[in-house]
Amino acid sequence: MRKMIFCLLALVVCSTVEAQRLVAFKGYGTNWNKSMVSSKNKPNGYIYRLREDVQCRDLPKVSAAEDHELFIAEPIDMGWLAFYRLPTSADDYDFVVVLYDHDKQPVEIVNLGYVTDNHYCEVQDVRWDSDNQCILFNMACPSYADQIDGKGSKLYSYSIKDKRIVWETDYLVSNDIFILNDKYVFCSYGFTSEKKFLFMLDKKTGKQYSKIPMVYKVEYMELQKKGNVEKLFVVDYNESLYEYNVVNTPAPVRRM
Repeated sequence: MRKMIFCLLALVVCSTVEAQRLVAFKGYGTNWNKSMVSSKNKPNGYIYRLREDVQCRDLPKVSAAEDHELFIAEPIDMGWLAFYRLPTSADDYDFVVVLYDHDKQPVEIVNLGYVTDNHYCEVQDVRWDSDNQCILFNMACPSYADQIDGKGSKLYSYSIKDKRIVWETDYLVSNDIFILNDKYVFCSYGFTSEKKFLFMLDKKTGKQYSKIPMVYKVEYMELQKKGNVEKLFVVDYNESLYEYNVVNTPAPVRRM
């Protein structure tokens, strides 16, 4: 049954898109070997929408995040990226990213609500794009999208050089985690009864290369290299595993 669902999804994609760059390869259902993917991209657990990954706990706090909790602290090329937010129990949202140098001194402070003028959505993941020197982050619907007229779950790229948002997606493109490689961003949107999709975007411009319908909401993603092919592994809310090929130069997809 699960293989049939995966084939139907592939059929929908092939019949509606001319040149997908994310190509369905195999569906494993729920009985897959748990060693096939790790939890490195969401170490606090697949089921949580907000990613937590604190790899350094002695980064000096800045005044802009004095009352905030540290949710992400991970090494990047320039030193460290830290993501602070008000406690999840707080009445208000406030999200601050601080970039530190290798000596753990703050060199860049960005309030994500201010740069997007969005104070009603929740940042659920933040990543550093070293190739373009940009902070990538989402502003996700905290609950059902229709409660805010669908105006949430965008993915943004903020340039620390230009001090501005250089691109942003449409609404309903990214909640939960997202990941990236040297060229692309992989993200998803979905929530209970709402439509669910898996996306592949250009990391430099935000251009959409793939939009794949999913049966269940995506909860985890991981990239792996197998020979000359880069693979994207996806775990959904039903704990089913899917495997996709990442195609750099797509050929036209045959209509079926």
